[in-house]
Amino acid sequence: MKKILFLLTGLTIGALFLTNSADAKNIKEPKLLKTTFDYAPIRDGASRNASRFTHLRQGVSLYSNEHNANFYKVDLGLDKPYWIEKIYIKETKKIKNKPSKVSKIKFYEDKENYIVKINTKTKTPYKIYHTESGDTGYLKFQLYNVEINNENLKVKFNDSGKFNYFVKKARDNSEILTVNFRNDKPVFGYDVENKYNGFVFKIKKPLDIDKTKPLNNVKVALDPGHGGKEPGAVSGGIYEKDLNLQITKELDKILNERGAKTVLTRDKDTDTDLYERVDVARKKDTDIFISIHQNSLPNPKNWAKKHGSGVYYYNDNAKVLAYSVQKQLVKQTGFKDDGVFNASFAVVRSTNPVSILVECGYIIHPYERKKLADPAFQKIVAKAIADGVEEYLTKTAL
Repeated sequence: MKKILFLLTGLTIGALFLTNSADAKNIKEPKLLKTTFDYAPIRDGASRNASRFTHLRQGVSLYSNEHNANFYKVDLGLDKPYWIEKIYIKETKKIKNKPSKVSKIKFYEDKENYIVKINTKTKTPYKIYHTESGDTGYLKFQLYNVEINNENLKVKFNDSGKFNYFVKKARDNSEILTVNFRNDKPVFGYDVENKYNGFVFKIKKPLDIDKTKPLNNVKVALDPGHGGKEPGAVSGGIYEKDLNLQITKELDKILNERGAKTVLTRDKDTDTDLYERVDVARKKDTDIFISIHQNSLPNPKNWAKKHGSGVYYYNDNAKVLAYSVQKQLVKQTGFKDDGVFNASFAVVRSTNPVSILVECGYIIHPYERKKLADPAFQKIVAKAIADGVEEYLTKTAL
């Protein structure tokens, strides 16, 4: 990749900057804000360098009585304030009553998902916590800035006993709704949708995997990084965007031969927006998303110090996939193990499909560049990735 920071957001970033929350100004009347962007980040501080607390879908309401030049401080009723950058929201109107009433909760399942439907007057902020313990999958979904009257609340369970919920008082006058999901198998894909009169929280059921052919009927989205006007890293006259597409096409062939159903975010040298890539995978209801790249460094002269294959993920449900693919890449290519990293890149933030970004090697490294440009070696790279996906499926989805 030319500069890995290019994947931080689909918007033009410019230089990363710090914003001093001490410069914030109070707002006489609290403001109602609404997110205008999917995966809008709520942060621990008023800075793009601050940790991300959660990501929100478009149309979620937030409340603020303080702001500075670039951020609004938002109150979730927790023990500390959080911040959202102004580019992700719009102001709507003044407010009087903050908590949104929850009227119904329905827990149920269909053929492919376990589902929670929460009816609430206003779409309020939320966070999903995901942990894995052995072969057990556990998710916790929290909904903030709500008001729940247990006497009037309608609750229906038809979910095979996978869910429970409880309500607790928040720091302010609101409440927090917590929904717990537990299964005896690891969690696969999951997501939140702003639908109907509130939220729909879906957890994909484990795939029915054939041990002899793990990829059979598994839906995989393949994303050749960069393209068109964005070449990615360039070294020795070789463009990253071209290597990405060549390796992706080889991977596509192998996956199809093994029974997978694939979709490519681009199949030629075209401009493709970061979030368009994610949307392609989501609209096709894919199970796995793999973005293919070649690595670089801010100073290409340092190629001897850091090189090899590496894999990036953001959400916990992609961690096992990342390590499985990395294991096979290092084993089959002979490249140095550059590591598995947790990173907030736009193309891997989605929890459904399970998403990773693969850095096959360093295009700035003379030996690795020569190997990566060889069609025969590209097939080795593609096979290693496919083997890693199969290993992941047999580990987690049986």
